[in-house]
Amino acid sequence: MPWGNIALTPAGVEAMPLGDLVRLGEERLISGGVIDRAARSPLYRLPCRHFWRHRPRLRDRRDLQRLPFISETDMLRSQSRTLGRIACAPVYYWMASSSQGESRKSIPVGKRDVEVLLGLLDRLARTAKVKKHAVVLAVPPLAPRLANALPYCWMLADMMTTGLKLEFIVASMYMLGKSNWPEFALRRQPDILLCRPSDALAMAEHFARAAGRPGAKPREILPGLKTGIFFGEPLAPNREAINASYGLESYDLYLSAEHPGISVDCPCHQGIHFWIDTCIAEIIPAPELAREHSEPGYRPEAIFLDSAAPDTRGELVVTTFAEALPLIRYRSGDLIRLVNREPCGCGLTHPRIQVLGRLADSKEAVNKS
Repeated sequence: MPWGNIALTPAGVEAMPLGDLVRLGEERLISGGVIDRAARSPLYRLPCRHFWRHRPRLRDRRDLQRLPFISETDMLRSQSRTLGRIACAPVYYWMASSSQGESRKSIPVGKRDVEVLLGLLDRLARTAKVKKHAVVLAVPPLAPRLANALPYCWMLADMMTTGLKLEFIVASMYMLGKSNWPEFALRRQPDILLCRPSDALAMAEHFARAAGRPGAKPREILPGLKTGIFFGEPLAPNREAINASYGLESYDLYLSAEHPGISVDCPCHQGIHFWIDTCIAEIIPAPELAREHSEPGYRPEAIFLDSAAPDTRGELVVTTFAEALPLIRYRSGDLIRLVNREPCGCGLTHPRIQVLGRLADSKEAVNKS
């Protein structure tokens, strides 16, 4: 690929005009030979064998929409047969998606992919206004998910790019009630809490017990905890309860192992800024999803995220620029709402979204939309 760390270049990319961001993503799609590189992976041989054999030359991103979608079903089918050969570049490590059981996907990660991940964590720190020398209490779920690696990747990003000299306390929900880490956290008094929203609510009584003050709110015994960064679940249903219990400012974080999905909302809290310079993003609107559900064999139409009308709801589709395994028109299975395409009051210009949940868990909601 002819560019450096795409999450860090060019300078000021988070606030570039939307049209410039679209052109930047389009340039990376074409100059990076994304389609040709992806075609080397057996992932694309089963769902679209004929089309890939005669794939079109891309002149702009609109040609991308002539290609078929792929889905997690295609990925799981390919991995069951050719996991060792699915990558089209050297693999540095494997990352698992958050889905459970047999539907958990293993994603190969290359050297440049790691660099992008670290650059996006740099964006996270700047967008959420993380201060120097902050103490971060990270309580991720069990490995091998991206969320489990998140605090360790952030440590590395801070050492290499951010330079905030953050201090991390990495705890475990599995050990909650089985070890004294809540007591240690109380003694260290963190500034930032990094975890899932439901876990934050579950931890509250354990902090009170560790402090010897049953019934006390975290805000009373963790007075320095002013920022919460929450991932893994929609924050909206629990935001007010968390803010009231902890007395902090909550930030909504979108994570995805399949694509560069470390996007976060800003102090304006009017949607998650989705970084459209790191992928080509589309959305399959809810009416199209409903028609697909009711008409077997129907191929739904997608529109580019930056062209969708505010309040459009549907499934997020991404084409990534990954080194180890570019994903072409990958149906993420995540149901989102486009909040706004206009520049945000914080100065950032990337479209803002709200993650509503997994599509598989929201069929009824989609059909009612």
